[in-house]
Amino acid sequence: MGAQLDATTVLPEIHETIDSEEQPPFNGVASIIGSPSRFPLVTVTWRRWFVRFCRAKEMRYGLTAWWRGRQPTSRAVVGASAALPGIWYVVCILATALMVSGCGAAPRWRADDQPTRVDVTTLLCATDPGPLFREMHATEIPAIPLRQHLRPCCAFGAQLGVSVGPIPIPGYCIGNVLGPDDVGRHYYDSGLLQVGVKGDDSGLVHSEHNGLVYTCRGGFIDTAHVRDYADWAIFLGTTIARNLETGTLINLPNEGGTRQILVRPAAPTLVDQLGPRRLAIPLSQWLAFQLSIWHEIATWFGWASVDAFPERVSAFSPEDLYSNAIGTKIAAAVAAQRAARTEFLFNRSVDGWMKQILGYLGAVPEGAGEEAMASVDKLWWDSGRRLPDPHLVLRRNMDVGPEIRPWLVPARLAGPALRAACGADTQPLVLANPDGIGGRRFSDAATLTIDVDDALAAREPFRSLGRRITQDDFPAIIAAIRAQNRIEFGIDTDRPD
Repeated sequence: MGAQLDATTVLPEIHETIDSEEQPPFNGVASIIGSPSRFPLVTVTWRRWFVRFCRAKEMRYGLTAWWRGRQPTSRAVVGASAALPGIWYVVCILATALMVSGCGAAPRWRADDQPTRVDVTTLLCATDPGPLFREMHATEIPAIPLRQHLRPCCAFGAQLGVSVGPIPIPGYCIGNVLGPDDVGRHYYDSGLLQVGVKGDDSGLVHSEHNGLVYTCRGGFIDTAHVRDYADWAIFLGTTIARNLETGTLINLPNEGGTRQILVRPAAPTLVDQLGPRRLAIPLSQWLAFQLSIWHEIATWFGWASVDAFPERVSAFSPEDLYSNAIGTKIAAAVAAQRAARTEFLFNRSVDGWMKQILGYLGAVPEGAGEEAMASVDKLWWDSGRRLPDPHLVLRRNMDVGPEIRPWLVPARLAGPALRAACGADTQPLVLANPDGIGGRRFSDAATLTIDVDDALAAREPFRSLGRRITQDDFPAIIAAIRAQNRIEFGIDTDRPD
């Protein structure tokens, strides 16, 4: 990235852009619980109930799978749903029907695409149409709504068993591993289900169908993490771009503490030198990645989106940070192409980039991916453990930059299907994770501040650092986690082999 934001350089050597048939019409699909203003009664009563029983990321996939009429045993996601009687599937479906009956979900944003009088004058009167290729004005940048939801994926491992407290759930397992063709369509800020509107050809209910895809050059890719941080980066990028010269304060949902992002005004000379997009997009990538680091920190110290289902098992798992970085790069590519003007254009553009990137990284079929996961059993994870046991994941990847290196299956452990799928294409693709642009550090332009909750504030290193922390404190916190991890799991458990 750095100062180069051409879409062909977001990942090296990828020159394909989104084909014309990938571009959606101005109608399509949206999350049914992503736009509470359309359902005011739901916001007060039903939505609170619905979140408690259905929003758990572990449950959402089970519900989607039930809707499709198949058991959730061969695809993504962890399973608090396994512990609940089947009646809750029915109850959640009925609640969904009540929420959307008689309604079609409208797109949540659309930029002002109308040409200005100056544009028309340039087109008709100027001999050089160059001025038409200008930066977007602030009023032309879409107002993308704040993200509110977590996607339903993925604990590291395959065919995972589930327990509720000390009680194992017999006959239930979660497959997790996908092939690249199994990945579904993207929906911004995806919640439990998505509902179509007139003109969409995907049916009534949609699932992103997230999971872990193994790639020869990028290791395991968690598609839910990719999507989450593509969404975060595009939200932050458009918000920052609309407020570059004035600065802004962005309040975020609680996650282990109260979170805020302060964006400072950019100097007019810097805006003139680099342009709004070349300032806002890299800054938004950096901020989204800082949010992803905090998510891993918070879950390590016990924060969970659903109190009854601990998520420490998934903190800093081998694929998390690399997947997060890819998501921020996808958002940069989409923004560079001006492909976030509408919600549906953004969604379909993410689909195109996801497909191209998985192919570029050498995504393998599901069978080879399952073989790859089995080959690191007892090294990276323990198939003898059940969710949410934190000792299910044995190794943690805490490298946060300035380069993000993927964890590949060690060559000595690769099985025949993986060797056949990858051949000699096993050199890891290291992702750049810059901390500034144009001689300006991102931390000088913006600050992520977290006032940690009581549960975290009572623990080290927060007792020493203080209750209010910023991204500048992350290295010290990660060092403390690394030390704790080595005591709990072993001295080499923060590296792949």
